[in-house]
Amino acid sequence: MSLIKTLGLPVIQSAGGLVYNDDYHVLLIFKKGKWDLPKGGLSSKENSHTKTAVREVNEETGLSKDKLDVKGKIVSTWHSTRNKKGQVLKKTHWYLMHYNGKDADVTPHLEEGIIECRWVHLSDLDSYRPLILTRIQYVIDFWLDNLAYETDI
Repeated sequence: MSLIKTLGLPVIQSAGGLVYNDDYHVLLIFKKGKWDLPKGGLSSKENSHTKTAVREVNEETGLSKDKLDVKGKIVSTWHSTRNKKGQVLKKTHWYLMHYNGKDADVTPHLEEGIIECRWVHLSDLDSYRPLILTRIQYVIDFWLDNLAYETDI
């Protein structure tokens, strides 16, 4: 039996990005007391998880869409959450994105509860782990273990 049938919850789709820059710094956002990655739900006008991921990174961090280059899909994660309709099962499609530049200015989307966006050097990631959501740690670790040091990502 599948997870969806076992839980019996409606499923919503979402997409987000693990963004790194020319210095291999990773962009984290701080929301609800935790470090996270930018993500959000598919709009009715979008037919692509990739487009959603780019739009959400742009909206939540202020990074220019023109400087974001989607390198490919990393993984998907699942978690349950509440929305206006009640309890739902959320599937998030995670994409690796290169920001063409250095530690650019970022603007947190305060209306969505994001109070800070921060570029973090790979060597400093461990100090953030206590406040990184488990599913986000999984996305970052998958990237670090499998893709971060590939030359033709």
